[in-house]
Amino acid sequence: MKAHNRTGLSLIHIAGIFVLYLCVPTFHHSYVNAADQTKSVSNFRGGCPDLIDLIKALSPSVVSISVERNEEPGNVSDSRRILENGYAQKTGKGRMPEDLHTDSLGSGFFCDKEGHIVTNAHVVDSAQKITVTTSTGKSLLAKVMAVHPSVDLALIKIDAREISEEAKLGDSSRVEVGEWVLAVGNPFGLGRTVTFGIVSGKGRFLGLGPEDNFIQTDASINPGNSGGPLFNMAGEVIGVNTAIITSGKGMGFSIPSNYIRQLIEQKNSRPRNVGGWLGVYVDDIDEDRAKSLGLSQRYGVFVDEVLGATPAFLAGIRKGDFILSANGNALKDGQHLSSIVGATKPGDILRMVIMRRQMSKTVDVIMGTSPE
Repeated sequence: MKAHNRTGLSLIHIAGIFVLYLCVPTFHHSYVNAADQTKSVSNFRGGCPDLIDLIKALSPSVVSISVERNEEPGNVSDSRRILENGYAQKTGKGRMPEDLHTDSLGSGFFCDKEGHIVTNAHVVDSAQKITVTTSTGKSLLAKVMAVHPSVDLALIKIDAREISEEAKLGDSSRVEVGEWVLAVGNPFGLGRTVTFGIVSGKGRFLGLGPEDNFIQTDASINPGNSGGPLFNMAGEVIGVNTAIITSGKGMGFSIPSNYIRQLIEQKNSRPRNVGGWLGVYVDDIDEDRAKSLGLSQRYGVFVDEVLGATPAFLAGIRKGDFILSANGNALKDGQHLSSIVGATKPGDILRMVIMRRQMSKTVDVIMGTSPE
């Protein structure tokens, strides 16, 4: 019995050392990377982060959002129906009322000292009344200032005098799988809730839009978290929590923070289109097409259609061309091209390498503005 006890204790001791071995270097690595961008807000005690101080510093920038709508049956947007997990309510024997009054909940965060708040577009879509509740418990009316045309982001505004603290935006292009993150929001209307996890993946495509490029996290995200920030350990926003897969437990998705910069830059002029526009429809290149082009590996996209009088057409791109790269980036697929185009602005020059009849050439496309 004594020998058995000693063995059990030894195993526990070894397991504890192994856990600490995994914990310490990983947290330290995240801290070092974050420190390259800004001074870390969190402290590290016993090899693990002290989240108490970090949460206290970040929570004032986060708000809860409630929305009231009056809409006719069938007018609920497909994106909001998907992202809110079917919150439209039926009455009676499955019959929808003639005028549907719906309430929904979401989250957001201050992005400047002028009262602008970043949230999801589906949170405030078709809103008749938007109420923002700050960390101090004060409720204020807000109005929509801008909506990103290609990703699920919106900018709303309250009286600037009521701002508690603004959140700092991080560079989502530097996010690494395995980074520790915090999600703050208002799940199920419970109020300010913080969850903790890691970045589980990057560049996720969910089919919700042409520029899907989600950050995946195992930090718990639920209905009501939509629009809330995903923070790194330096206290920077690296994503906006947006979507969940209901059948996949522990899988949440955030829009990278660099899309927020596109939205904020437009808040004064408030144009409808903040990204550049190419004007083509493309298909991915399969292995057979890659072999016919003499490519050693499959990459690039096939131009299926070019709309007339568009930036692509004016630059000489035609149906049947193969676009191999954009701004020096070998294209993985059509989604990759969409993300590159979405990062441009009208007037920017996008240098592309195309192939036509086994001949390659470089074309410069002056990006345009997408029609409504």
